[in-house]
Amino acid sequence: MNHLTLTALAAASLTLCATARAHHPTLATVEVVESRLAPNSGLGLDEQNGTGSRLGLTARETPASVSSMSAADMAERVLTRAQDAAVRMPGVSEAPSPGNGGTSLSARGFAGHNSVAQMVDGTRLVAAVGTITYPFSTWPLASVQVLRGPASVLYGDGAIGAAVNYVTKQPRFDRFEGEAYASAGSWNTVRGGVGVRGPVNDMVAYSLYADAQKSHGYRSDSGYQRQNLSGAVSIRPNRDLAVTVLVDAGHNDDARYFGTPLRNGKLDDSLKRLSFNVNDALVKYNDRVWRVKVAYQAAPGVQVRNESYYLTSKRHWRNTESYTLNPAGTALDRDSYLEILHDQQQVGNRLDVTLDGTLAGLNSRFVAGVEWYRTQLFLTNNSPYTGSSVINPYNFVPGSFAGANPSQTLALRRAELASTAVFAENVLDLAPHWKLVAGLRRDRMALDNHELRSGVRAARNYTPVTGRAGLVWNVDPAVSLYAQYGTATDPLSGALALPNGSPSFDLTRGKQLEVGAKGGINAIRGEWSAALYKIEKNKLLSRDPDNPAVALQIGQQSSTGIELAFAAEPIRGWTIDANLAALRARYDDFNEMVAGVPVSRSGNTPTGVPERTANIWTGYRFVRGWQAALGARYVGARQANTANTANLPAYTALDATLAWAASPNLGVTLSVKNLADRDYALSGSAGVRWLLADPRSVQLTARTTF
Repeated sequence: MNHLTLTALAAASLTLCATARAHHPTLATVEVVESRLAPNSGLGLDEQNGTGSRLGLTARETPASVSSMSAADMAERVLTRAQDAAVRMPGVSEAPSPGNGGTSLSARGFAGHNSVAQMVDGTRLVAAVGTITYPFSTWPLASVQVLRGPASVLYGDGAIGAAVNYVTKQPRFDRFEGEAYASAGSWNTVRGGVGVRGPVNDMVAYSLYADAQKSHGYRSDSGYQRQNLSGAVSIRPNRDLAVTVLVDAGHNDDARYFGTPLRNGKLDDSLKRLSFNVNDALVKYNDRVWRVKVAYQAAPGVQVRNESYYLTSKRHWRNTESYTLNPAGTALDRDSYLEILHDQQQVGNRLDVTLDGTLAGLNSRFVAGVEWYRTQLFLTNNSPYTGSSVINPYNFVPGSFAGANPSQTLALRRAELASTAVFAENVLDLAPHWKLVAGLRRDRMALDNHELRSGVRAARNYTPVTGRAGLVWNVDPAVSLYAQYGTATDPLSGALALPNGSPSFDLTRGKQLEVGAKGGINAIRGEWSAALYKIEKNKLLSRDPDNPAVALQIGQQSSTGIELAFAAEPIRGWTIDANLAALRARYDDFNEMVAGVPVSRSGNTPTGVPERTANIWTGYRFVRGWQAALGARYVGARQANTANTANLPAYTALDATLAWAASPNLGVTLSVKNLADRDYALSGSAGVRWLLADPRSVQLTARTTF
């Protein structure tokens, strides 16, 4: 995969396509009709949403906040990074950095991989030391779905804020589909991909999607090269049984940009386009996922599903990651010379059985199952991360990593997390317009941590029980109301490290109460949703006021918020998709040590959490074959430290597209990102350094189907 080229991928895909066509007669044309009430809607109220429940419920029937974005919508908005789709949904924002894989998200007042779970086709990617590096491309995705609020009953520990599910394109038995795209843009950025799927015969179907990206980047250390492959073969020996073998792989030589130093806490225009990493810096990720899925209709009303999977992630960072202007502001101090390697493996299996029937004379669907996985991490680094250098930022000589005499890179830790869970869900039709949805999950998690340098070994077992119960009332065919209570757990630190380094600490606990409404407006082909929620998370580490040297699990934080979403086509050819989220996030009880003294942070806003977010995307087909579209994304200020003495400013990012359908099989889109050319921080440290978004960029993309 390291040496895959787009040409080779395209050749392999087209060869498979030709082989399939040669061995299978041409299928009749199938007309696909858009079933969504509101075009471009992230609501999809009458579509099944497998992320919000395993019960086959539509978004309207689910007593929770669920959103989705289809592949067509991602293509229209020219979204190439998987997480870019998630942050266009209500209340979801990003806090990327090279250290977290560039994928960290925030939702409902809780930030990071320990609170917002990410999955591929419902299979959880376990975070290793706060890092997830796959998926990164939208090309093989059929949709991105988000369940907001506690999701531990479905996906286990680490999902109190939300769960994001990246749904891949699957083999098709009904017809052949082929598509490809090529793109070129600012800073010598080129992208391209090809995808095919269809039947080989009545028993076998396939899918294969491959893409590659390359960019010099605006700054010298912002360039990247990425290749992505997603393939599957499905075998259907009879109408009741389907076996699918899938492989997903990604190779990412990512950007080495770790931020821009601030001058007296403010952005200096003379520094914002410069780079300060060493000349042999690297950020590399290699991810592989192998899966086998089985779906069996054992009897009328009885379905059995099983998925076995094996995942590997190899990651390597070697950079100087901290840049600070000296007091005179004439030189730049570089330190944090870090070299870190992750060798992670995850193997697991999930089995569930669905029963359709009646309970006390009422229609019922019941799902029960067992899930098991084991994740192992071998961590190598050069802690305590010594090494430093002083450079002239305006006459920059990058130097080498070894030139700063950093600490030696040695094996640090071997950790294993084994988890077994049993879970159940049920939906009961209480009356013609009432549904009761409930779920329960019990995990048994065994963590074994071996510090290789000191020889210290520690182990801990966790047995959290989480659940949710919700009621849905269809007031009329257009409007439904719901209420839900749910619980969740989060780790105190990375999933493959003992919480705060001590086996005596437990998982944090969370609970949420949510009420909401969802509805449609047929006159304007519209959909809308509204949700109110309150989440409390306790058992946070907090310093004992009577003994500051002792950390106790007595802290608490909470969030209370509202989320609104609306999508419609008020007149034919004009579509609009908009959402707004407002929340109040606070540390309710939290003390931290400052200069040996416990200081209360109660009443402060948690770090990295915007309390206001909003998105809008609107497009207009002004003449036949042409569409102009404009989007805006607003992210409110985020606190950069627990004392709330420094923050990352609010920003509004504008995007625009002009699309031309040259023919039924060919489309060309000109897109402009960050249309207003604003400078804004995606993440950063308190008053010292910001990770800046790219300035204005232009991209021309051609897409074809065949």
